[in-house]
Amino acid sequence: NPDRLAVAEVGGRTLKAGELAAEANRLTHALRKLGLQPGDAVATCLPNGVEMIEAYLAAFQAGFYLVPINHHLVASEIAYILSDSEAKAFLGHEHFADACRAAAEEAGVPASGRLSVGKIAGFTPLADAMAGCSSELPENRTAGQVMNYTSGTTGRPKGVRRTLPPADPDLMGSLYALFLTMFGIQGE
Repeated sequence: NPDRLAVAEVGGRTLKAGELAAEANRLTHALRKLGLQPGDAVATCLPNGVEMIEAYLAAFQAGFYLVPINHHLVASEIAYILSDSEAKAFLGHEHFADACRAAAEEAGVPASGRLSVGKIAGFTPLADAMAGCSSELPENRTAGQVMNYTSGTTGRPKGVRRTLPPADPDLMGSLYALFLTMFGIQGE
């Protein structure tokens, strides 16, 4: 239902489901244009909001690992996760510009793979990276997933990289919804 409200941010910004899907599609096309392939990692240092949801949806339909990085970490901790996850792209928010910029430099994230919400020196604004990219559903969709990092109780944090299922992302979403229903978890 493309006209259904999908996201409402604090401050009043809203997106309908169709608008959110279109933006996620544009981000998928932009990341592929950078050369990302299924199995590659896309790291984010973002607050909760529309861009994080778009990144999740883009990764989930392109076979990417989404590596969410806590924005409370310092630059060296972010750099460690960027390096360890072998992130090919890094999406940071201008609220965390200093840490994102220093981490990208330390980890050696290629300049072409540095994207920003807002302005970060040395990063391409996300809007510019997505300019001219199609909002149409990408071809060759395959399920991706989140690659979370442990707290590192036995040393440095460790990424949990599970094997990607060779499945259509819509099928995986349906299975997830079925799982929620089986356990009585409410959701839409």
